[in-house]
Amino acid sequence: MLFDRRRYHRDNYVYLLAEGDDAVLVDPGDARVALALAADHGVRPRFILHTHGHADHTGGSVEVRAALGAPAVEVYGHGGDAAWFAPDVEVSGRRTLSLGAVRVDVHAAPGHTPGSVLYAWRGKLLTGDTLFWGGCGNCRHGGDPARLAESFLGTLATLDGALEVHPGHDYAEANLPFALALEPGNAAARARLAQVRAAHAAGAEPPAWTLAEERAVNPFLRVGAPQIREAVAARAPGATYVDDVARFVALRALRDRFQA
Repeated sequence: MLFDRRRYHRDNYVYLLAEGDDAVLVDPGDARVALALAADHGVRPRFILHTHGHADHTGGSVEVRAALGAPAVEVYGHGGDAAWFAPDVEVSGRRTLSLGAVRVDVHAAPGHTPGSVLYAWRGKLLTGDTLFWGGCGNCRHGGDPARLAESFLGTLATLDGALEVHPGHDYAEANLPFALALEPGNAAARARLAQVRAAHAAGAEPPAWTLAEERAVNPFLRVGAPQIREAVAARAPGATYVDDVARFVALRALRDRFQA
């Protein structure tokens, strides 16, 4: 078993999964970085997974396929994001994917984009731009905050808390101050921010937290918690909170306007 990630652009991540000779790249937005990651581990990926269609995640796929010998390399993704890319294999309606020896669970999670999905493999949860450390994806580029709310309150709420969260970007240092503005007394969020800042200062990658640990610090996973309910009501007093979906939408709007 092999699992690794590598940063590209400023804060994107490409991931590599492998079982024996079968290897998968997840979101190779930069072909040079993705190919170097595979080469450093001595594997030749035959599969590409996309968590969603935005170009910073899908933009390297054509070059990766050409370098590895298309059409031998298959690209998987959700057709809901066909406005941005066309997968070879549609994952809509699929619960699992068998990519050679690599077996991946698929969880639809629309909201950031119509075709956003989560992939779970051997205790790792690859969340793309749906769930970040300390936050969630914005909905400004083809997204819908109400659908994102339903993905958080439905799909994400049902997943095993032991899963490690591996997002498409490292936004933790930007997200956690917002979490602390809402819950100044959240010691876990404060400790996580200190950990992330220390890693960045040392030139290292922040360690992944589990979904259970995220549920203790991430306001978008805590929308029903009394502290978050009170914080949102205080900052958006004119909103009508029929349910947690409406509260989540208000919370996402607050994050959009937040200045640390």
